[in-house]
Amino acid sequence: MAGGTADRNRICSRLLRLTYDAAEASGCELFIDDMIVQTPGGKGYYPDLFLTCEESDGRARFKQLPCWVIEVLSESTEAIDRGEKLHNYKTIPSLKAYVLVSQDQKLVEVYRRLEDGTWRYETLEGSDVLELPCLELSVGLEEIYRAIT
Repeated sequence: MAGGTADRNRICSRLLRLTYDAAEASGCELFIDDMIVQTPGGKGYYPDLFLTCEESDGRARFKQLPCWVIEVLSESTEAIDRGEKLHNYKTIPSLKAYVLVSQDQKLVEVYRRLEDGTWRYETLEGSDVLELPCLELSVGLEEIYRAIT
């Protein structure tokens, strides 16, 4: 997102750094905020960070099969992230987790798809650990929020 705060940029950079090696080792790909995730209904969004394990096409302008999507919340986009995007992302069959990361406090919210297709909401705080599917990766909130003022 253009025009974001320094802390928002730090969080996005930390998340990319903390997940990059595992994504590369798994054969999946990480994308940052200039690649579109297209929903089955045709809506397209530019998530802050997402992982896909779909076959790569270097010329593609969008992806349709993310495993997880991360949005770092900001005042200007929070309502859309929690409403429209959440609703539309949940329609993507491959999506296993939608993660909302606060830049104002050490707080991460996760909407996780269960085996039966239902969704579970969880809140992570303090020294909790974020479990990211497809990579089977655990990322501590302390690491995500390191050096955030």
